[in-house]
Amino acid sequence: MTHELSYMQIKTANQVREAEEQKIEQRRKSLLVLILQYLNDEGYVQSAKCLETESSTTLNKFQVCDNVDLPTILQEYESYYYVKFNKYPKIIKKVSAEKQAQFHSQNSSISKNKGRSNPLPKIPPSRRPSDDTAAREPRDNNSQNRSLSASSVSTKKNSTNKKESVSTPEAKVESDLGLTGVAVQSTSSTSKGQQKLSKTTDSTTNLSNQVKSIANTRKSDPYDPSERLLKPISTMIGYSNEMKELVGIISREIYLHNPNVRWSDIIGLEKPIKLVKESVVYPIKYPQLFSGILSPWKGLLLYGPPGTGKTMLAKAVATECNTTFFNISASSIVSKWRGDSEKLVRVLFELARHHAPSTIFLDEIESLMGQRGSAGISEHEGSRRMKTELLIQMDGLARSKDLVFVLATSNIPWELDLAMLRRLEKRILIDLPTCQARKAMFRYHLPPVIQMQEEGLQLRTEVDYEMVAEATDGYSGSDIHLVCKEAAMRSIRKIFDVLESIQLDGESSATQLSKALSIDPITTQNVFEALKDTKPSASGFKDKYKAWQAQFESTTS
Repeated sequence: MTHELSYMQIKTANQVREAEEQKIEQRRKSLLVLILQYLNDEGYVQSAKCLETESSTTLNKFQVCDNVDLPTILQEYESYYYVKFNKYPKIIKKVSAEKQAQFHSQNSSISKNKGRSNPLPKIPPSRRPSDDTAAREPRDNNSQNRSLSASSVSTKKNSTNKKESVSTPEAKVESDLGLTGVAVQSTSSTSKGQQKLSKTTDSTTNLSNQVKSIANTRKSDPYDPSERLLKPISTMIGYSNEMKELVGIISREIYLHNPNVRWSDIIGLEKPIKLVKESVVYPIKYPQLFSGILSPWKGLLLYGPPGTGKTMLAKAVATECNTTFFNISASSIVSKWRGDSEKLVRVLFELARHHAPSTIFLDEIESLMGQRGSAGISEHEGSRRMKTELLIQMDGLARSKDLVFVLATSNIPWELDLAMLRRLEKRILIDLPTCQARKAMFRYHLPPVIQMQEEGLQLRTEVDYEMVAEATDGYSGSDIHLVCKEAAMRSIRKIFDVLESIQLDGESSATQLSKALSIDPITTQNVFEALKDTKPSASGFKDKYKAWQAQFESTTS
């Protein structure tokens, strides 16, 4: 019972923290939208555009509610302040002469160095990952304690002055939810045990009710990546104009759309989903459980035949995980200018730490991190420098406590550099789907009734899922999708000629049209006919993937 209670306390504390973070995020978003609306109303168009660019917030996504604007809020605050203190608040004040001189000196030094091309800025000690994270941890713990205590005394106005805490298993909360545990006094020898059990039960009940109340206060809408607020880049101190241009290039790779792919949409990849949650989801929800030897995984490699769901898993990460998602390909960090590729790599990881928690998705990583000096082929110097910088940044990522996760995919993992394999801690084979997975895929793509559109045509299916699943051994998930699509097209191809040749000139033609639109159901025979014309595309290197897995696999049970 004590262990269950402590686990409930951890879950409650983290849910309270998540609720507080959502309130803060919503407050920041409201302030930005209010300021953006005010700038547009007053004619500060260029300033409004700069704010939209830095915060990824536009009036197309959000708008201020009726009878709400920034001047009205300020006026109401002034009225409230006057009623409370019998004087109006002082919002702004003049800058002292000393600060004005300091400001002018800073501007003059910036104008002098404007034309110089500064090298890469050195990371000051205060911004290094390990120091910064170590300095942040006490504040995070204090914020959790503050949020938990604030939630526990939210209804204290109508209660007694007696303070209770939920930090110990035997604490009794009287004022939170109006529940009071009373132990029955008796002269028997079991009275103390009954009293202790009563206290523990009451605490457990109060905690469970508190969890329910917190869950009800959270947003019912799912997380949408397009509504995520980005930190302003101007806070990254020490970057020259050249480096700011590179920051802008990498910032365009932040995925701000909603792929709308859920964990439940992925069939047959339970183990990779579990590892991704251990690396991205759980460290954010339960940070006190991930420290020391239990630090989260920093790198995950998904390899296997094409069309097995590796990129789909990355889309689910972008949809489900509340992280900044960087979608990186070879064109993102490879430049024709000398020295820019390694600068882009460093800016990528600096920006990921700036927007942490974040996920860096490297699709087709073999195009970036092929083996150096393989087969005696001379490699370009710029390519070697870029690979070295990428390895250095990932090595520093593993030693830091920043919540930055690297997710990589590859169809030909045997061409990857061995140093990169060491930095990708978990390497999982995304193999061809099993018979049960193929059966679930056919059931997903060809359900008993397929609704084409709202109030549109309906396709009915009469498919033996077990039979077609056994007949598609060696097919990938993408191949099965093509087979289902081809089978569905076969059932409606016969009406195309009728629709093209028919003329609506009377009741007879209308009757003919209604007959033409009566689509036959999709049968098992249609699926087998589609299989004859759709061959598997990913069964050629099955043995090679198994051999590489036996040598380099790093997974979980």
